[in-house]
Amino acid sequence: MRFVALLAKVLLSMALTLAFVDVAVRLALPREPRLEDNFSAAYLQRAICGDGLWRKTVFVGDSALWGYRVAAGDAALTRLNHDGVPVENLSFEGGSVVNSYALLRVMDMYGVRPNALVFNVNLKEFNRADNQYRTLYPALEQLVWSDLSPAQRALLQQTQKPTLDARIDHAVSGGWALYGMRADIREMLFGSADAASAVAEVTHRLSGESARSAASHVPTPARFLGTYDLTALNDANVEVQFLRALAARLRREHIPAYAVLTPTNHGLLHDYIDVPAYAAQLSYVTRILHANGISVLNYDRTFAPDEFLDNDHLTVAGNVHLATLLRRDLPL
Repeated sequence: MRFVALLAKVLLSMALTLAFVDVAVRLALPREPRLEDNFSAAYLQRAICGDGLWRKTVFVGDSALWGYRVAAGDAALTRLNHDGVPVENLSFEGGSVVNSYALLRVMDMYGVRPNALVFNVNLKEFNRADNQYRTLYPALEQLVWSDLSPAQRALLQQTQKPTLDARIDHAVSGGWALYGMRADIREMLFGSADAASAVAEVTHRLSGESARSAASHVPTPARFLGTYDLTALNDANVEVQFLRALAARLRREHIPAYAVLTPTNHGLLHDYIDVPAYAAQLSYVTRILHANGISVLNYDRTFAPDEFLDNDHLTVAGNVHLATLLRRDLPL
């Protein structure tokens, strides 16, 4: 009997400790200026539901808006926040029009209505060979999949299979914050996926390996051959279908919306994209947006080549320029 009583006390103590830690995680986990590299469904849900998006202009999109390869504090949208402009950056690496539509659906699911929505349209993601062409980010897929119509699910490649393990994982993640946001907490603590990765990054930087690696990845036009498929766009294209769905939903819900045509490095890609077919694609998506009352910010030729890291990601100076344009062109 003593053993049973002792075991009961130990289990109760563990349960109370876990409950306390869980409450602490929910209350004390800091708000980051943008989503982590590897965010979970629970983390995304917290970002959507926890900070008054109805008062903010919400940005959704891909790594070009997220701030690829620049520190969070140097990203354009973080700069707007530092200037007192109420914006929320829900963009992420691996975003696309498909994912922007899914994010809007998730906001609807939780009864969250942004003050305005800004999303980017990146023509490379309309390429069937692109990794994001018909794929949802895993955390987003977990939240939205069952809410999509059968026709929409048929267009997409499901990566999170509804196995028993996946269902249990999703259920536990929803109720236990420490478990649900496990990867995100590690990244906040260590600035990497875990402590070992953080140590490795410091070692690579001090040894000069990071600098040598960056020098070996200087972008050349040939590296982006095939990135942009200049085939005429039509409704057989999955991104086009979700662009129409996104635009129609924004119009139906009377949410003020703005579409940013992603800045592209024409200095680097001149031979591949400075052709009538590329301009025709821009015109095609612009007509869809205008038909649904969405304002279009065409930044495709706005930036100098030295403001790019590669084909469409901006340097720190480029992010300063982008923040200036957004402050000028949006009613922020």
